[in-house]
Amino acid sequence: MENTTVSAVGGSSATRIESQADLQRYIDAFNSHRYADQITYYAPDIIYKVGTLTLTTPAAIAQFYEDFHTYVKEHVAIVEFAKNGDTIAVALDSKFDAFRTYEKHGLSFKVGSPLHILSLVFYKLQNGKIRRIRMGRYNGAPDDFYA
Repeated sequence: MENTTVSAVGGSSATRIESQADLQRYIDAFNSHRYADQITYYAPDIIYKVGTLTLTTPAAIAQFYEDFHTYVKEHVAIVEFAKNGDTIAVALDSKFDAFRTYEKHGLSFKVGSPLHILSLVFYKLQNGKIRRIRMGRYNGAPDDFYA
């Protein structure tokens, strides 16, 4: 597992999100399981809901994903990006492939049942850091965003 110790969450301007390229660096850290890098993009008082959990610190998010990724291979990709002030809206293409069955926190991923989800994600920023993450599932095909 990765070390999630971060000396100054919310400090570095290099981990502020002001553009699609900045968000892509955050996504790259997530996809590479570089949790210590990932959580530097979060405000200290972040709120993220996943399954039945409400995670309220960067470290709690890192710990959740450290565990989750020992069960499920996950890859996310930006399909569409829009930014308005301190709000970013993203269509996010997510692929999940469980190599161990994961049934925790209201989430269920089973071996042999890969899952492909397109989510509409809203990131609320505070001083360039992610403070709130809200998402919903889009029932159409990812191709809807490429047409």
